[in-house]
Amino acid sequence: MTHRICTSEADGELPYFQRLWRTLFASNIEPRTRLEQLFEHETAEFDLNYAFLSHIDLEHETERFEIVHGSHEILKPSTTVPLSKTYCRKTIADPEGTVAVSDALAEGWKDDPAYDSFELGSYLGTTVSVDDELYGTVCFADTAARDEPIRDKEKALVEMHGQWVEYMLALWDEHLMRETRFDTIEGRAVPSEAIDSMMDVLKSRTRRVILMTLLGDTTETSIDTLERQINDENTRIRLYHLYLPKLANTGYIEWDYDADTISKGPKFSEVEPLVQLLKEYNTAFPE
Repeated sequence: MTHRICTSEADGELPYFQRLWRTLFASNIEPRTRLEQLFEHETAEFDLNYAFLSHIDLEHETERFEIVHGSHEILKPSTTVPLSKTYCRKTIADPEGTVAVSDALAEGWKDDPAYDSFELGSYLGTTVSVDDELYGTVCFADTAARDEPIRDKEKALVEMHGQWVEYMLALWDEHLMRETRFDTIEGRAVPSEAIDSMMDVLKSRTRRVILMTLLGDTTETSIDTLERQINDENTRIRLYHLYLPKLANTGYIEWDYDADTISKGPKFSEVEPLVQLLKEYNTAFPE
């Protein structure tokens, strides 16, 4: 069974991401619990019984499992194992930082120390970095081979999960997964109403494109640039009367009508993580 994003129509992906983001950015749930909920739901979606966040110590060549979903003899929270005996050693060595194994025996893992130690028949993992330094991995796995090969869309999705963990790790000085309560993102609470607003805005492809132009160090974007990127019938009319007013009202952009430019609004940081994830997804799978 493949993940639902591989089988649904494009319009059907939005409800999935809406549910996903409600979990990942819920302001009243601590990060550790959000990750546990993500693992619980996505193991069923990927048809893989186990999921874990690990921390890798390159100096001592060890891997420590921090958050684990599923009951496995070795994959247990706080367990440390030699890195040389793990699947993740291949993940961190991969140029793309992501490794997918649909059928370990068929793909030549039978004599590998990782298979000998964990007996995982399938594995999907991606690296997690903080401040450009390797932190560990986020992975999904099963003792059985998966019925259907792991697809590129599923690899892209697990990379998005890894990026979310990186984002959460970077937000606080305290360790993400300690039993500490966090109710804010960048000093502001993000209630469910704000998430509803984000989803309402992001369901429009054109509004997503507009917000993507402001990612990174971009300070402002001209209306002419937006016209060229959107290239739709009556683009400027729609920008002036439909798309830009809505984005300005939400606070995601500042619209300088006289200068014919837009810039990041006071609430842009609220929606920025979601826009970044969508950009990564669209880069991997253009519409």
